[in-house]
Amino acid sequence: MAGGGGGSENGEPEFQIAPMIDVLLVLLVFFMSTTTAHVLKVDKDIKLPVSPNASKPKEDMAKHELAINVRWKEGKAVVKVDDIPYPDLNALIPVLQDRKKADPLLRIVVRGDAALPAIEIQRVMNIVGEGGIADIAFAALSK
Repeated sequence: MAGGGGGSENGEPEFQIAPMIDVLLVLLVFFMSTTTAHVLKVDKDIKLPVSPNASKPKEDMAKHELAINVRWKEGKAVVKVDDIPYPDLNALIPVLQDRKKADPLLRIVVRGDAALPAIEIQRVMNIVGEGGIADIAFAALSK
C-alpha cells in the first residue's frame, strides 16, 4: 500500500532534512539582513600608548564611532580615515561634516602612535573641531 507523509514501511515517520535546511537558510538570511556589522577600521601598524587607567569602550557607542588613525612614519604624521590617507588635513573637514550630519551621535576615536608628537594630535583635534564634532576619545592600551 502506498502511503504519503514520508513514512517508512513500519509506519514510523522519517526525518526530512530538506525542509529543515530551507528553514535554516531563511533564518540565516533574516539575521544577516537585520544585523549591522560595524567595525572600526584601525591601522594595525600603530603602536598605541599605554595607560593604566584605560577603559574599554561602551558597546552601545561602538556604532557611532569613527577612527582617525595617526601614525608616525619617517618623521611625519600619516593620517588615515577608513583606510584613506589625508596628507592635507583640511580635506578631512567635509568628510567629518558629512558623517556628523548622517549620525548626530558621532564620536571620533583618535588612534595616535605612541611616538607621535603632541602637536600632531593637536592638529587632528583642531580639524575634528572644525568638522563640527565635539565628542573625541583617544585610544590607549591598558597593559
